[in-house]
Amino acid sequence: MRILCSYCSAAKRRDADPLPAVERYLSDRLRALWAAGRASDRPLHILSGEFGLLPAEAPIPWYDHLLAEREAAAMAARVADTLRDLGVTGVEYHTARPVIAPDIAPYLAVMRAACAGDPE
Repeated sequence: MRILCSYCSAAKRRDADPLPAVERYLSDRLRALWAAGRASDRPLHILSGEFGLLPAEAPIPWYDHLLAEREAAAMAARVADTLRDLGVTGVEYHTARPVIAPDIAPYLAVMRAACAGDPE
């Protein structure tokens, strides 16, 4: 299975009950990727700094956690396990910024390491 993937969003709906991740995150990028994935039969997965790699439809509560560089190795191992468990054969990773800013660099590092099969 090939998937689309992107990082989460700092802007989130604050509803008390869990919401599907694609609804929790207030992100045009994620909504566009979700629609593109549905049209091309490639599911969208979102890399959350709190919950790891999630299907876009996975219900999540509100949270506030930006993935830190010091957490990247452990998160990469977790994401690699998820990719393996899902039988993912390819990841198409998307970012909204042409230059990777420091706040989202750990997310890209996680995906690179997890996809390389060497999260350490």
